[in-house]
Amino acid sequence: TYIFLIGVAHFEGSELVLRQHMLLDLGAEREFIEGLKGEIEPFRACASYNGKAFDLPIIRTRFVMAIRSEVTVDDSHLDLLHPARRLWRDRFGSTTLKQLEESVLDDGRTADIPGWLIPDAYFHYLRKRDPAIIAPVLEHNARDVISLVRITDRVARAVAAARAGRAPDHAPAALALARGFERTGEIDAAFACYESAYYDGDNALRTKLALSYARHLERRGDLERALQMMETLVELGLGSERWREQAESRIRRLSKKKWRKALPTAS
Repeated sequence: TYIFLIGVAHFEGSELVLRQHMLLDLGAEREFIEGLKGEIEPFRACASYNGKAFDLPIIRTRFVMAIRSEVTVDDSHLDLLHPARRLWRDRFGSTTLKQLEESVLDDGRTADIPGWLIPDAYFHYLRKRDPAIIAPVLEHNARDVISLVRITDRVARAVAAARAGRAPDHAPAALALARGFERTGEIDAAFACYESAYYDGDNALRTKLALSYARHLERRGDLERALQMMETLVELGLGSERWREQAESRIRRLSKKKWRKALPTAS
């Protein structure tokens, strides 16, 4: 599998620099890959959209085949497909780049060559050498890269806002951020997002996050709220049998803890 076009963007100060590397002849892959290597070699981190599963494995293979070299730019690799799914799939269904352009960026494409036609257009260009044939492909690629930059910015803004106490108003997105913050040990931000997700979500979502949210409430000493929440959800008959077993175990623990906490006051 050949790579015949790659767009690479980076910031120089406040300016976004986008360069496109194109394989102008199938016999010139070595020069093409060497040019790409020179472009990305200064960097040790990258962002992509589904690049971990698709783009980077192919790029690694072509680097080895063409110039016996390794790719180093993905030492730290942010594949935006995964946070995009967590933040927006429940709201918009599809999380293709095209869908996110329309739904998140409010900037859908009106005239664009479909991705499945791009290989045919490229080989047609190699036969005819007419720049008009390849121009829509270059425009499509540039738009992909610029949209990736803009989606990265939207994800970063959502994370920064949540850290500042402004959780997303969409409950599944708030839950996704809560879990992410929990993994990185950002407890206050995780709690704020769990709280937002619980109050904005439906009962199915509340059940999904209740055990984690209760743990945060317990950690903050708010045993009454944690206990009341768990009891309410259990009384509604929500969740799987396994979830109800865990919920009832949590209720017993919270009840004991609340009782022990109340003992000095009672005496």
